[in-house]
Amino acid sequence: MTLQRPSRRRFVAALGVGAVGALAGCSGDSSPTNSSLERSDDEWPVAHGTPTNVGYSRARNTPRSDPKLAEWKLWVIARSESVIEKETVQHGRVSSPVVADGTVFVATGLPGRRPDGDGALVALDATTGEPEWSVRLPDGGSGTPAVADGLAFVGSNDRALTAFDAASGDVRWRTTTGAPVGTPAVAGAHVYVGDREGSVHAFRRTDGTLRWRYGQRPLKSFFSHKRWRIRAKPAVTEDTVYVTTGIGFDDTTETRAGNLLALSRSGGDERWRYEYRPRYGSHDLPRAPVVADGTVYVGQSILHAVDAADGSKRWRFNSGYETVSAPAVRDGTVYVSSKNVYALSADDGTERWRFVNLSKDSYRDESRVPMESAPVVANGTVYVGAGALDASSGKRLWGNVGNREDDDFFSDLSDANAVVEGPAVTDGAVFVATQYGAIRRATRGDE
Repeated sequence: MTLQRPSRRRFVAALGVGAVGALAGCSGDSSPTNSSLERSDDEWPVAHGTPTNVGYSRARNTPRSDPKLAEWKLWVIARSESVIEKETVQHGRVSSPVVADGTVFVATGLPGRRPDGDGALVALDATTGEPEWSVRLPDGGSGTPAVADGLAFVGSNDRALTAFDAASGDVRWRTTTGAPVGTPAVAGAHVYVGDREGSVHAFRRTDGTLRWRYGQRPLKSFFSHKRWRIRAKPAVTEDTVYVTTGIGFDDTTETRAGNLLALSRSGGDERWRYEYRPRYGSHDLPRAPVVADGTVYVGQSILHAVDAADGSKRWRFNSGYETVSAPAVRDGTVYVSSKNVYALSADDGTERWRFVNLSKDSYRDESRVPMESAPVVANGTVYVGAGALDASSGKRLWGNVGNREDDDFFSDLSDANAVVEGPAVTDGAVFVATQYGAIRRATRGDE
């Protein structure tokens, strides 16, 4: 299958260009330097902001009250009285936005309710929202893009990971794996990514050469229906790659158990694993792991805090809801979404405050739309959903933290929720995407 050359000023690619194959094998690579905060405040180049996924930005010019709002729609969703048609999104789910060099990147066609077809990697001007280019992703995108050194990396459901030129959309390299990959992490000289068969790959960033691969599926499992699935972005520190895995079966989307793996960054060897089970069967895969101050946080239906050195349990937080977001961590506080938004002590998981989400859901008996989008902390503010809370008190500052019937941005469709990997925060703007294809840009109202 060939990829498509990008089209400028429109959203459907048309000119063909051949795929570039990547070599698989060992590489004598450079030292594993980490750049968890080595980025401009004007950029948010990967999901959750850094290789360690801490969800923190040093930006100080972000809106804390009465922001100016601009909305960009990738497409217009078809409205219908039919519940079935309402729940079918025209172009598939949208990834979280990432921002680099004045451009916003999103992938479309992510797994979820969608018609069969392709997706796209879309590049938008970060100030005006005007499309700069788009390129087809065969069978749809499979995770949020990542941008580093002029390359945009993104997976697609045809089992490919492709590096595009971030300025033009031209293909620089392309490699395939045994299953569609999730959201990539970029640190040092490599791109780290997990796939839907439970394998973890480290590819050389410049040309896609495979440095190492870790497969956690044992040989005997090939004769069973048990499956290991990775979709969330890995977390990468100076010497370790942390990965979350959901374990289920072929005949169901339910996740019966989860693993948090710690792998050697240099060779992919397993150092330890932390095994856990959802509070009850979950249809969501575990969220991205977050590493901060010697602790790894991982959420599915319960938020677990695990010692980063040996994988021992430190504490757990149970909100009572079936899904927990990837948290943001800053100054000894863990911020997490699980229907409501919570601030927890990083020392022991005790609750410091909560913002109660009172939004209605016409399809659920509990009459509440869950907030599952990952938060981001910047400028004393927690940005979550399409709104902002004060980081010290949880007081609502602006916007809608959760969904409301009278909101033009959100709706009563589950696919209209904010995307789960959270907003992108730069020094001057906050970018939020919904799963059905709208992007909102919030800037300070006094400018």
